[in-house]
Amino acid sequence: MASRLPLLLAGLALAACGADAEPESESAPAPAAAEPEMIASVEIVAPADGTTVEGPSVTVRLSTSGVRIVQAGDTTSGTGHHHLYLDDDLTPADQPVPSVPGRIIHMGDGSAEYTFEDVAPGEHRLIAVVADGVHVPLQPWVVDTVTFTVRQ
Repeated sequence: MASRLPLLLAGLALAACGADAEPESESAPAPAAAEPEMIASVEIVAPADGTTVEGPSVTVRLSTSGVRIVQAGDTTSGTGHHHLYLDDDLTPADQPVPSVPGRIIHMGDGSAEYTFEDVAPGEHRLIAVVADGVHVPLQPWVVDTVTFTVRQ
């Protein structure tokens, strides 16, 4: 009997695919489409673009979607952590984000809020970048930029 089982299964498979099968009706549901991969994004929630804030302390709040924020060192796919550039330009995409006190901040503790101290009065540019566990920016870039003014 065991030697006939593969032959029997093959016959059933052919019968199921045979020419006698009725065509699918037009009302049959379409096969489910694969879910599109979610694109990661970061948003600087505060300070909002174009606003004026009271200084000299400026608290930055961030929000993300499509990426889970974790502590630095975690290299799990789909994760990263925040970096902030205050009045500084982005570094190369294939290089780890440097740390420059008061200007380029690593938020390696997995937080989504940071307070800059002693920010000078005037207009400032803030860039948020999500990078992987070893501080290399995620690709494609997960970045947001705002400008704001500090009033003291």
